[in-house]
Amino acid sequence: MNRPPGIARILLEMLTWGLLRIRALGWSGQADRCIVEADHLHNLPNLLARYDPEQLLDYWDVERVCYMDATTPEFAAALQPLWQQLEPHIESIRSTIAHS
Repeated sequence: MNRPPGIARILLEMLTWGLLRIRALGWSGQADRCIVEADHLHNLPNLLARYDPEQLLDYWDVERVCYMDATTPEFAAALQPLWQQLEPHIESIRSTIAHS
C-alpha cells in the first residue's frame, strides 16, 4: 500500500530524535534509558520500508502508549508535536477501516 504523504517525514524525524537521545543517554551511562528509547523506535524502519496502516495503528495504540508509560514526561513531551502531526493520519486510517 502507498504511504500517505507526510508520514515518512514524521517517522524519520522521530527516528532522528530517538537516535540522538540514545546516543546522549549512552554517553551519559544510562543504558536502561537507551533500552526504552530503542524499544520505542525499533519497528519504525520496517514501517518506512513497507508501509502498512495496521502496523501504524499498532505503533499508535500500543508502542506509543508503552513508551509514554516507560519514559520521562519530558521525553514524551518532546515527541508530542510529531504525534500531533501523525494523529490526523491515524484518524484517517480508523475512518477508512470503519467504512470498509
